[in-house]
Amino acid sequence: MAGKREKSAAKAGSKKAPEITDFPRGGSSGLTPLEFREVARQAEQEVLFSDGVTASDRVEKKRRHPDGDKPKKHKKKPKKAVDTEIDPALLVDDERVSAVESITLRTLAKGALMLGCIAAIGDLELRVSLPNGLIGTVPITSISPELTALVEKAAEAADNSDDAMEVDGSNGSDDPLDLKTRFYVGQYVKCAVADISSKQPAGNAKKGKRAKPSMRVELTLMPEDINNRIDIDDICVGMLLTASIKSVEDRGYVLNTGIPSSKLTAFLPTSEAQAWVSRWMPQADELKPGQLVEAAVSSVSDDRRSLRMTIDPEVVSHATPKDTYKTMASAQPGQMVSATVMKAWDRGLSLRFMGFYDCSADLNALDLAGARSKSDVEKKYPLGKSVLVRILYVSLTAAGKIITVSAMPHIRAFKPRPALTGYELPAAARLASEKAYADLTTADGEAGSKQDYGKLWPIPYGTVLDECTVVNVVGTVGLSLKISTTKAVTAFAKASQLVEENEDTPTLNRHSGGFHIGTRHRARVIGYDAIDAVVRVTLRPSVVDEQFFKLEDVYPGAAIDGKIRSFKDSGAEVTISSNLHGFIHKQH
Repeated sequence: MAGKREKSAAKAGSKKAPEITDFPRGGSSGLTPLEFREVARQAEQEVLFSDGVTASDRVEKKRRHPDGDKPKKHKKKPKKAVDTEIDPALLVDDERVSAVESITLRTLAKGALMLGCIAAIGDLELRVSLPNGLIGTVPITSISPELTALVEKAAEAADNSDDAMEVDGSNGSDDPLDLKTRFYVGQYVKCAVADISSKQPAGNAKKGKRAKPSMRVELTLMPEDINNRIDIDDICVGMLLTASIKSVEDRGYVLNTGIPSSKLTAFLPTSEAQAWVSRWMPQADELKPGQLVEAAVSSVSDDRRSLRMTIDPEVVSHATPKDTYKTMASAQPGQMVSATVMKAWDRGLSLRFMGFYDCSADLNALDLAGARSKSDVEKKYPLGKSVLVRILYVSLTAAGKIITVSAMPHIRAFKPRPALTGYELPAAARLASEKAYADLTTADGEAGSKQDYGKLWPIPYGTVLDECTVVNVVGTVGLSLKISTTKAVTAFAKASQLVEENEDTPTLNRHSGGFHIGTRHRARVIGYDAIDAVVRVTLRPSVVDEQFFKLEDVYPGAAIDGKIRSFKDSGAEVTISSNLHGFIHKQH
């Protein structure tokens, strides 16, 4: 017996010997990468879903109160235990999954990162289409440090005509501050929410109703604001990084990733940029300083201090990270990842990517706007299925960590438009095809910002759709409709757009009422959400039947009934329709 005990003791000692590493050389934790990530994940879960007191805090408090009375306070803490506060519906095999999140103005968090699509290009700002019908604006000074420097140089030189000529490019070259030479309508960009503000409209309130405040979402595209959360150790081949052109060199471009150059540098060879320039900027020979690009990492140096990048459209659209991220903070909008279906809901999916990080997708993002039940979702996305998705929204705050993704075909392909619809304008058709893109001009040959909106829309603004069928009722929010002439996009009508403005908003029901599933209606196009590929429509009869809805509907010689709005010294202002106003000169 003694011999056996000695042998077992010897075995135990031999097993423990390799684990004695009081001070591992190089600061190693002694854990494998997989074990380290699992510990990091558990720590994140503890911070997110605990009562705010971590295990280390509890140990420290016990040390401070060694007497027998004080520890009793800690016995009350378990009443707020994590498991009792978690919705049982969010548990899959005793493991928490992400709830399905839909991003709205109410849930939008300052500092959150989003994937956006440029809808219009102005002189001093960009208009960006965001997920779930949101719209944001980007001032010219919030695009890149290099472009801001050009703006400041132009402002300083405004009083000096010679310098102004050089800065403005009026000596014969293009205006270096023209945003149309750096961006195109339909371009995907990563955005950070800089500010969310509301403004109460003055004088628009109607009797018995208070006018709703207008909301403004201000965005920034600065590489530093987008990439400042990324752990440098997580940067790997296939990762997408926002970068601006810092300088143009003989063999390529030095990129500004917003990460200090002492830690990381990035270079884009000319050969890796040419396909993008030919596809989206055929009128330009090269990229310009201050121009923003979404670049994929094609190689990382051995010392991990320099990157070789590519913006080739085909490479970028298929790029997925080669390695698993060590931290959730490295997850970026626009990145393609492979996610596993964890749970199906009647409103979307709970998924997990890289084995650790939870995310969700609503019905729109799954291209299932017509799904009416959980079983409809499960048919296309069964439990355990691997799905290629692209990250849309990342919000990592103390209140919670939210990541939403999209499996829409045009989002996964990183193309600005879904397939052709049959209503195409020439520029919109080019966005959806493989042909080189070129800016459209107006009929008289002058480029105009009003044309920007039309380049992206699959169905032109103001188009009357004679037959739209209700395929789903989205709670009290509105209706999802199928357009009879196309399968590429769906339509959505808010509940307030179903009846006239002076009528009460109808109660929506899937099986009864005037707007139940299967009913058919006439509609008019009033908007387009590029990220969701959803055409916004109105069913109001007065708007659908409006003869002069947009400026193009008016032609010389047309007989118009108008109402006088006001008198001026030079004539009278008249209302032609709900959207159009005119002026009658006093000579007429």
